[in-house]
Amino acid sequence: MSLYFYKGKDNMHLLNSDGLKNTDVSPKDTVPIYLDDEFQVIEGPSYWAISLAQKRSRSIETLKQYTTVLARFLQWRDDQGIKAMSWQLTDEDVINAYIGYLIDNRNQYGRPSHKTIEDYIATLSYFFKWATEKGYKHYWKIDPHKVTVHIKGSNAMVKMEKQVEKRMEIANGKSTIFAPEQDKFIHRENIPTLIGLFDDVVYGFIALVLWRTALRPKELFQLPYMGVGINSGLKRYRDEELLALNDIRFRFESKGKDREINFPADVWAIICTKWLPERVKRAARYQERNNGKMPPNNVLFLTENGTVVTPKMLRDNFNKVAQNHTCPEKKITPYMFRHAFATYFILDRLQATNMLGKAYVYNAVIDAELREWMGHENIGTTYKHYVHLVNRYFYNGLLEVMEDPVNQAILEAFGQS
Repeated sequence: MSLYFYKGKDNMHLLNSDGLKNTDVSPKDTVPIYLDDEFQVIEGPSYWAISLAQKRSRSIETLKQYTTVLARFLQWRDDQGIKAMSWQLTDEDVINAYIGYLIDNRNQYGRPSHKTIEDYIATLSYFFKWATEKGYKHYWKIDPHKVTVHIKGSNAMVKMEKQVEKRMEIANGKSTIFAPEQDKFIHRENIPTLIGLFDDVVYGFIALVLWRTALRPKELFQLPYMGVGINSGLKRYRDEELLALNDIRFRFESKGKDREINFPADVWAIICTKWLPERVKRAARYQERNNGKMPPNNVLFLTENGTVVTPKMLRDNFNKVAQNHTCPEKKITPYMFRHAFATYFILDRLQATNMLGKAYVYNAVIDAELREWMGHENIGTTYKHYVHLVNRYFYNGLLEVMEDPVNQAILEAFGQS
Protein backbone atom coordinates (compact mmCIF):
# COMPACT_ATOMS: atom_id res chain seq x y z
CA MET A 1 0.00 0.00 0.00
CA SER A 2 1.30 3.43 -0.90
CA LEU A 3 0.37 6.97 0.09
CA TYR A 4 1.09 9.63 -2.51
CA PHE A 5 0.63 13.37 -2.34
CA TYR A 6 -1.19 14.70 -5.35
CA LYS A 7 -0.03 18.30 -4.89
CA GLY A 8 2.40 19.91 -2.49
CA LYS A 9 3.12 23.53 -1.70
CA ASP A 10 6.89 23.21 -1.77
CA ASN A 11 7.26 19.93 -3.62
CA MET A 12 5.22 18.61 -6.49
CA HIS A 13 4.45 14.92 -6.59
CA LEU A 14 2.21 14.29 -9.55
CA LEU A 15 0.16 11.13 -9.78
CA ASN A 16 -2.01 10.39 -12.80
CA SER A 17 -4.89 8.18 -11.70
CA ASP A 18 -8.02 7.23 -13.60
CA GLY A 19 -9.63 6.49 -10.27
CA LEU A 20 -9.97 10.17 -9.39
CA LYS A 21 -9.69 11.90 -12.76
CA ASN A 22 -13.30 13.12 -12.67
CA THR A 23 -13.22 14.23 -9.07
CA ASP A 24 -14.20 17.88 -8.69
CA VAL A 25 -12.44 19.19 -5.59
CA SER A 26 -10.79 22.35 -4.39
CA PRO A 27 -7.97 20.91 -2.32
CA LYS A 28 -5.71 22.60 0.15
CA ASP A 29 -1.97 22.58 -0.35
CA THR A 30 -1.79 18.78 -0.05
CA VAL A 31 -4.21 16.02 -0.91
CA PRO A 32 -3.12 12.47 -0.02
CA ILE A 33 -4.18 9.67 -2.32
CA TYR A 34 -3.97 6.06 -1.18
CA LEU A 35 -2.80 3.39 -3.61
CA ASP A 36 -2.44 -0.35 -3.30
CA ASP A 37 0.58 -2.31 -4.49
CA GLU A 38 -0.86 -2.43 -8.02
CA PHE A 39 -1.21 1.38 -7.98
CA GLN A 40 -4.97 1.21 -7.86
CA VAL A 41 -6.66 4.01 -5.94
CA ILE A 42 -8.13 2.93 -2.62
CA GLU A 43 -11.35 4.83 -3.04
CA GLY A 44 -12.81 5.38 0.45
CA PRO A 45 -9.63 6.54 2.22
CA SER A 46 -8.74 8.81 -0.72
CA TYR A 47 -12.14 10.51 -0.75
CA TRP A 48 -11.88 10.94 3.01
CA ALA A 49 -8.56 12.72 2.57
CA ILE A 50 -10.16 14.99 -0.01
CA SER A 51 -13.05 15.79 2.31
CA LEU A 52 -10.57 16.65 5.06
CA ALA A 53 -8.67 18.94 2.71
CA GLN A 54 -11.87 20.82 1.94
CA LYS A 55 -12.52 21.61 5.60
CA ARG A 56 -11.22 25.05 6.45
CA SER A 57 -10.94 24.05 10.09
CA ARG A 58 -8.30 21.44 9.25
CA SER A 59 -4.75 22.72 8.99
CA ILE A 60 -2.23 21.16 6.65
CA GLU A 61 -0.47 19.62 9.65
CA THR A 62 -3.71 18.12 10.96
CA LEU A 63 -4.47 16.73 7.51
CA LYS A 64 -1.07 15.04 7.44
CA GLN A 65 -1.54 13.61 10.93
CA TYR A 66 -4.98 12.17 10.19
CA THR A 67 -4.08 10.70 6.82
CA THR A 68 -0.78 9.30 8.10
CA VAL A 69 -2.57 7.43 10.89
CA LEU A 70 -4.87 5.82 8.32
CA ALA A 71 -1.95 5.11 6.00
CA ARG A 72 -0.07 3.26 8.75
CA PHE A 73 -3.15 1.20 9.55
CA LEU A 74 -3.68 0.28 5.88
CA GLN A 75 0.00 -0.62 5.52
CA TRP A 76 -0.28 -2.88 8.56
CA ARG A 77 -3.27 -4.60 6.96
CA ASP A 78 -1.22 -5.25 3.85
CA ASP A 79 1.68 -6.59 5.89
CA GLN A 80 -0.71 -8.96 7.70
CA GLY A 81 -2.16 -10.27 4.45
CA ILE A 82 -5.52 -8.53 4.94
CA LYS A 83 -5.30 -6.20 1.99
CA ALA A 84 -5.59 -2.45 2.33
CA MET A 85 -8.01 -2.45 -0.61
CA SER A 86 -10.46 -4.47 1.54
CA TRP A 87 -10.37 -1.89 4.35
CA GLN A 88 -14.13 -2.25 4.81
CA LEU A 89 -13.57 -5.72 6.32
CA THR A 90 -12.61 -4.15 9.62
CA ASP A 91 -14.27 -4.81 12.95
CA GLU A 92 -13.32 -4.45 16.59
CA ASP A 93 -11.16 -7.59 16.52
CA VAL A 94 -9.05 -6.27 13.65
CA ILE A 95 -8.63 -3.00 15.55
CA ASN A 96 -7.68 -4.93 18.69
CA ALA A 97 -5.04 -6.85 16.73
CA TYR A 98 -3.66 -3.56 15.42
CA ILE A 99 -3.47 -2.16 18.96
CA GLY A 100 -1.58 -5.27 20.02
CA TYR A 101 0.83 -4.73 17.12
CA LEU A 102 1.44 -1.11 18.16
CA ILE A 103 2.12 -2.15 21.75
CA ASP A 104 4.43 -5.03 20.82
CA ASN A 105 6.46 -2.85 18.44
CA ARG A 106 7.10 0.16 20.66
CA ASN A 107 10.55 1.70 20.34
CA GLN A 108 13.14 1.97 23.09
CA TYR A 109 11.45 5.12 24.37
CA GLY A 110 8.12 3.38 24.82
CA ARG A 111 6.51 5.06 21.83
CA PRO A 112 3.76 5.10 20.78
CA SER A 113 2.48 5.83 24.28
CA HIS A 114 -0.91 4.79 25.64
CA LYS A 115 -2.26 8.25 24.89
CA THR A 116 -0.90 8.19 21.33
CA ILE A 117 -2.51 4.81 20.68
CA GLU A 118 -5.81 6.16 21.97
CA ASP A 119 -5.47 9.09 19.55
CA TYR A 120 -4.73 6.68 16.67
CA ILE A 121 -7.87 4.66 17.38
CA ALA A 122 -9.98 7.80 17.75
CA THR A 123 -8.75 8.97 14.32
CA LEU A 124 -9.51 5.60 12.75
CA SER A 125 -12.98 5.58 14.29
CA TYR A 126 -13.52 9.09 12.88
CA PHE A 127 -12.69 7.77 9.41
CA PHE A 128 -15.07 4.81 9.76
CA LYS A 129 -17.84 7.08 11.00
CA TRP A 130 -17.33 9.22 7.88
CA ALA A 131 -17.38 6.04 5.75
CA THR A 132 -20.75 5.05 7.26
CA GLU A 133 -22.19 8.48 6.47
CA LYS A 134 -21.00 8.17 2.87
CA GLY A 135 -22.60 4.75 2.37
CA TYR A 136 -19.54 2.52 2.67
CA LYS A 137 -20.53 -0.70 4.41
CA HIS A 138 -18.10 -2.02 7.00
CA TYR A 139 -18.09 -4.05 10.22
CA TRP A 140 -16.62 -1.67 12.77
CA LYS A 141 -19.43 0.60 13.86
CA ILE A 142 -18.31 2.82 16.70
CA ASP A 143 -18.92 6.38 17.79
CA PRO A 144 -15.58 8.25 17.80
CA HIS A 145 -16.73 10.12 20.92
CA LYS A 146 -17.28 6.86 22.80
CA VAL A 147 -13.98 5.10 22.29
CA THR A 148 -12.13 3.75 25.28
CA VAL A 149 -8.89 1.88 24.82
CA HIS A 150 -7.90 -0.53 27.52
CA ILE A 151 -4.21 -1.42 27.49
CA LYS A 152 -3.19 -4.26 29.71
CA GLY A 153 0.19 -5.86 29.13
CA SER A 154 0.22 -6.85 25.49
CA ASN A 155 -3.56 -6.88 25.23
CA ALA A 156 -6.01 -4.13 24.37
CA MET A 157 -9.63 -3.70 23.53
CA VAL A 158 -11.99 -1.15 22.09
CA LYS A 159 -15.57 -0.96 23.29
CA MET A 160 -18.57 1.32 22.97
CA GLU A 161 -20.08 2.98 26.03
CA LYS A 162 -23.47 1.47 25.32
CA GLN A 163 -21.88 -1.92 26.08
CA VAL A 164 -20.82 -0.75 29.51
CA GLU A 165 -21.95 -2.69 32.54
CA LYS A 166 -18.82 -2.59 34.63
CA ARG A 167 -15.90 -0.26 35.23
CA MET A 168 -12.52 -1.08 36.65
CA GLU A 169 -9.34 0.84 37.33
CA ILE A 170 -6.11 0.25 35.42
CA ALA A 171 -2.58 1.09 36.45
CA ASN A 172 -2.56 4.65 35.14
CA GLY A 173 -5.70 5.53 37.09
CA LYS A 174 -8.00 5.82 34.08
CA SER A 175 -11.21 3.84 34.02
CA THR A 176 -11.82 1.33 31.29
CA ILE A 177 -15.01 -0.27 30.10
CA PHE A 178 -15.90 -3.80 29.13
CA ALA A 179 -18.99 -5.87 28.44
CA PRO A 180 -19.76 -8.97 30.53
CA GLU A 181 -19.29 -11.33 27.61
CA GLN A 182 -18.37 -14.15 29.95
CA ASP A 183 -22.12 -14.60 30.45
CA LYS A 184 -22.63 -15.58 26.82
CA PHE A 185 -21.05 -19.01 26.81
CA ILE A 186 -20.32 -22.01 29.04
CA HIS A 187 -16.82 -22.06 30.51
CA ARG A 188 -15.49 -25.56 30.01
CA GLU A 189 -13.77 -25.60 33.39
CA ASN A 190 -17.25 -25.30 34.95
CA ILE A 191 -18.81 -28.23 33.10
CA PRO A 192 -17.92 -30.92 35.70
CA THR A 193 -19.62 -28.79 38.38
CA LEU A 194 -22.67 -28.21 36.19
CA ILE A 195 -23.06 -31.92 35.54
CA GLY A 196 -23.25 -32.57 39.28
CA LEU A 197 -26.04 -30.00 39.78
CA PHE A 198 -28.74 -31.73 37.72
CA ASP A 199 -31.46 -33.44 39.73
CA ASP A 200 -31.68 -36.17 37.10
CA VAL A 201 -28.45 -37.58 35.65
CA VAL A 202 -30.03 -37.81 32.19
CA TYR A 203 -29.47 -34.07 31.76
CA GLY A 204 -25.82 -34.45 32.68
CA PHE A 205 -25.38 -36.98 29.88
CA ILE A 206 -27.21 -34.67 27.51
CA ALA A 207 -24.91 -31.78 28.52
CA LEU A 208 -21.91 -33.99 27.76
CA VAL A 209 -23.22 -34.84 24.30
CA LEU A 210 -24.03 -31.21 23.53
CA TRP A 211 -20.58 -30.10 24.67
CA ARG A 212 -18.70 -32.65 22.57
CA THR A 213 -20.81 -32.65 19.40
CA ALA A 214 -22.29 -29.12 18.96
CA LEU A 215 -25.65 -30.73 18.15
CA ARG A 216 -28.74 -28.57 18.21
CA PRO A 217 -31.37 -29.80 20.72
CA LYS A 218 -33.63 -31.06 17.90
CA GLU A 219 -30.69 -32.99 16.45
CA LEU A 220 -29.72 -34.34 19.86
CA PHE A 221 -33.08 -36.06 20.28
CA GLN A 222 -32.49 -38.08 17.12
CA LEU A 223 -29.74 -40.07 18.85
CA PRO A 224 -31.00 -43.68 18.96
CA TYR A 225 -30.91 -46.26 21.72
CA MET A 226 -30.26 -48.89 19.05
CA GLY A 227 -29.35 -47.39 15.69
CA VAL A 228 -30.28 -48.97 12.36
CA GLY A 229 -28.88 -48.63 8.87
CA ILE A 230 -26.08 -46.05 8.64
CA ASN A 231 -26.55 -45.41 12.38
CA SER A 232 -26.16 -49.07 13.32
CA GLY A 233 -22.81 -48.28 14.94
CA LEU A 234 -24.69 -46.46 17.70
CA LYS A 235 -25.41 -49.47 19.88
CA ARG A 236 -24.38 -50.98 23.18
CA TYR A 237 -20.88 -52.47 23.09
CA ARG A 238 -19.19 -54.90 25.44
CA ASP A 239 -16.38 -53.51 27.59
CA GLU A 240 -13.68 -55.22 25.52
CA GLU A 241 -15.14 -53.77 22.31
CA LEU A 242 -15.05 -50.27 23.71
CA LEU A 243 -11.27 -50.44 24.03
CA ALA A 244 -10.91 -50.40 20.23
CA LEU A 245 -13.95 -48.26 19.41
CA ASN A 246 -13.52 -45.57 16.76
CA ASP A 247 -15.68 -42.51 16.17
CA ILE A 248 -19.13 -43.50 14.89
CA ARG A 249 -20.98 -41.95 11.98
CA PHE A 250 -24.28 -40.41 13.01
CA ARG A 251 -26.73 -39.28 10.33
CA PHE A 252 -29.68 -37.11 11.27
CA GLU A 253 -32.12 -34.57 9.89
CA SER A 254 -31.09 -30.94 10.28
CA LYS A 255 -33.27 -28.09 9.02
CA GLY A 256 -34.89 -30.27 6.39
CA LYS A 257 -31.63 -31.85 5.18
CA ASP A 258 -29.61 -34.94 6.06
CA ARG A 259 -26.18 -34.40 7.54
CA GLU A 260 -23.60 -36.48 9.39
CA ILE A 261 -20.97 -36.10 12.09
CA ASN A 262 -18.38 -38.39 13.61
CA PHE A 263 -19.82 -39.07 17.05
CA PRO A 264 -16.89 -39.15 19.53
CA ALA A 265 -15.96 -42.70 20.56
CA ASP A 266 -15.06 -41.69 24.13
CA VAL A 267 -18.47 -40.08 24.63
CA TRP A 268 -20.29 -43.13 23.28
CA ALA A 269 -18.18 -45.30 25.57
CA ILE A 270 -19.43 -43.25 28.55
CA ILE A 271 -22.99 -43.68 27.29
CA CYS A 272 -22.51 -47.44 26.93
CA THR A 273 -20.97 -47.98 30.36
CA LYS A 274 -22.82 -45.37 32.43
CA TRP A 275 -26.05 -44.40 30.72
CA LEU A 276 -27.40 -47.43 28.81
CA PRO A 277 -27.67 -49.63 31.94
CA GLU A 278 -29.65 -46.83 33.58
CA ARG A 279 -31.73 -46.41 30.45
CA VAL A 280 -32.77 -50.10 30.70
CA LYS A 281 -34.16 -49.46 34.21
CA ARG A 282 -36.02 -46.38 33.04
CA ALA A 283 -37.41 -48.23 30.02
CA ALA A 284 -39.06 -50.67 32.45
CA ARG A 285 -40.79 -47.73 34.17
CA TYR A 286 -41.86 -46.43 30.76
CA GLN A 287 -43.32 -49.89 30.09
CA GLU A 288 -45.25 -49.82 33.35
CA ARG A 289 -46.75 -46.44 32.50
CA ASN A 290 -47.65 -47.37 28.91
CA ASN A 291 -49.53 -50.66 29.22
CA GLY A 292 -46.51 -52.89 28.60
CA LYS A 293 -45.28 -50.98 25.57
CA MET A 294 -41.49 -50.46 25.45
CA PRO A 295 -40.00 -47.09 24.44
CA PRO A 296 -38.97 -46.95 20.77
CA ASN A 297 -35.34 -47.65 19.89
CA ASN A 298 -34.96 -44.14 18.50
CA VAL A 299 -35.42 -42.70 22.01
CA LEU A 300 -32.17 -42.56 23.97
CA PHE A 301 -33.02 -40.21 26.84
CA LEU A 302 -35.62 -41.01 29.51
CA THR A 303 -36.28 -39.34 32.85
CA GLU A 304 -36.11 -41.18 36.15
CA ASN A 305 -39.81 -42.08 36.00
CA GLY A 306 -39.55 -43.30 32.40
CA THR A 307 -40.80 -40.20 30.59
CA VAL A 308 -39.29 -39.34 27.21
CA VAL A 309 -37.22 -36.15 27.56
CA THR A 310 -38.57 -33.29 25.43
CA PRO A 311 -36.88 -30.02 24.36
CA LYS A 312 -39.02 -28.07 26.85
CA MET A 313 -38.04 -30.37 29.69
CA LEU A 314 -34.42 -29.93 28.69
CA ARG A 315 -34.66 -26.12 28.71
CA ASP A 316 -36.52 -26.11 32.05
CA ASN A 317 -33.95 -28.30 33.77
CA PHE A 318 -31.02 -26.28 32.43
CA ASN A 319 -32.71 -23.13 33.71
CA LYS A 320 -33.27 -24.76 37.10
CA VAL A 321 -29.54 -25.43 37.43
CA ALA A 322 -28.75 -21.83 36.49
CA GLN A 323 -30.94 -20.68 39.41
CA ASN A 324 -28.99 -22.82 41.87
CA HIS A 325 -26.89 -20.50 44.07
CA THR A 326 -23.88 -22.83 43.67
CA CYS A 327 -24.03 -22.71 39.85
CA PRO A 328 -20.81 -21.17 38.44
CA GLU A 329 -22.64 -19.78 35.39
CA LYS A 330 -25.26 -17.01 35.39
CA LYS A 331 -27.19 -18.59 32.53
CA ILE A 332 -27.36 -22.06 31.01
CA THR A 333 -29.27 -23.10 27.91
CA PRO A 334 -28.81 -26.18 25.71
CA TYR A 335 -27.80 -23.97 22.78
CA MET A 336 -25.02 -22.36 24.83
CA PHE A 337 -23.18 -25.69 24.85
CA ARG A 338 -23.17 -25.63 21.05
CA HIS A 339 -21.83 -22.08 21.17
CA ALA A 340 -19.19 -23.15 23.71
CA PHE A 341 -18.13 -26.05 21.47
CA ALA A 342 -17.37 -23.71 18.57
CA THR A 343 -15.70 -21.12 20.79
CA TYR A 344 -13.27 -23.57 22.37
CA PHE A 345 -12.78 -25.43 19.09
CA ILE A 346 -11.39 -22.25 17.54
CA LEU A 347 -9.50 -21.24 20.70
CA ASP A 348 -7.61 -24.53 20.75
CA ARG A 349 -6.80 -24.46 17.04
CA LEU A 350 -5.68 -20.83 17.04
CA GLN A 351 -3.40 -21.69 19.94
CA ALA A 352 -2.04 -24.74 18.11
CA THR A 353 -1.27 -22.67 14.99
CA ASN A 354 0.17 -19.72 16.98
CA MET A 355 -2.59 -17.42 15.69
CA LEU A 356 -4.38 -16.65 18.94
CA GLY A 357 -4.95 -12.92 19.28
CA LYS A 358 -3.55 -12.16 15.84
CA ALA A 359 -5.23 -10.62 12.81
CA TYR A 360 -7.79 -12.77 11.04
CA VAL A 361 -6.35 -15.12 8.43
CA TYR A 362 -8.59 -17.63 6.71
CA ASN A 363 -7.73 -21.30 7.30
CA ALA A 364 -9.73 -23.54 4.98
CA VAL A 365 -8.91 -26.76 6.84
CA ILE A 366 -10.09 -25.50 10.23
CA ASP A 367 -13.11 -23.83 8.65
CA ALA A 368 -14.17 -27.03 6.88
CA GLU A 369 -13.85 -29.05 10.09
CA LEU A 370 -15.84 -26.53 12.13
CA ARG A 371 -18.57 -26.22 9.50
CA GLU A 372 -18.97 -30.00 9.48
CA TRP A 373 -19.58 -29.97 13.22
CA MET A 374 -21.87 -26.94 13.11
CA GLY A 375 -23.77 -27.93 9.97
CA HIS A 376 -23.18 -24.62 8.23
CA GLU A 377 -22.81 -24.25 4.48
CA ASN A 378 -21.52 -20.71 4.00
CA ILE A 379 -17.77 -21.01 3.41
CA GLY A 380 -15.79 -18.78 5.74
CA THR A 381 -18.70 -17.32 7.71
CA THR A 382 -18.61 -19.73 10.65
CA TYR A 383 -14.84 -19.72 10.99
CA LYS A 384 -14.47 -15.95 10.65
CA HIS A 385 -17.24 -15.28 13.15
CA TYR A 386 -15.72 -17.49 15.82
CA VAL A 387 -12.15 -16.31 15.20
CA HIS A 388 -13.27 -12.75 15.85
CA LEU A 389 -15.32 -13.86 18.85
CA VAL A 390 -12.46 -15.85 20.40
CA ASN A 391 -10.00 -12.99 19.93
CA ARG A 392 -12.46 -10.60 21.58
CA TYR A 393 -12.92 -12.95 24.54
CA PHE A 394 -9.17 -13.57 24.75
CA TYR A 395 -8.29 -9.87 24.68
CA ASN A 396 -10.82 -9.24 27.44
CA GLY A 397 -9.32 -11.98 29.59
CA LEU A 398 -12.48 -14.09 29.49
CA LEU A 399 -10.88 -17.19 27.99
CA GLU A 400 -7.81 -19.08 29.10
CA VAL A 401 -5.86 -21.64 27.11
CA MET A 402 -6.11 -24.94 28.93
CA GLU A 403 -4.71 -28.37 28.33
CA ASP A 404 -6.64 -31.54 27.51
CA PRO A 405 -7.02 -32.63 31.18
CA VAL A 406 -9.99 -30.24 31.32
CA ASN A 407 -11.87 -32.46 28.88
CA GLN A 408 -10.70 -35.51 30.81
CA ALA A 409 -12.13 -34.01 33.99
CA ILE A 410 -15.47 -33.61 32.23
CA LEU A 411 -15.53 -37.30 31.33
CA GLU A 412 -14.45 -38.27 34.83
CA ALA A 413 -17.42 -36.32 36.22
CA PHE A 414 -19.54 -39.32 35.22
CA GLY A 415 -17.50 -41.68 37.39
CA GLN A 416 -20.09 -41.40 40.17
CA SER A 417 -23.12 -41.27 37.86
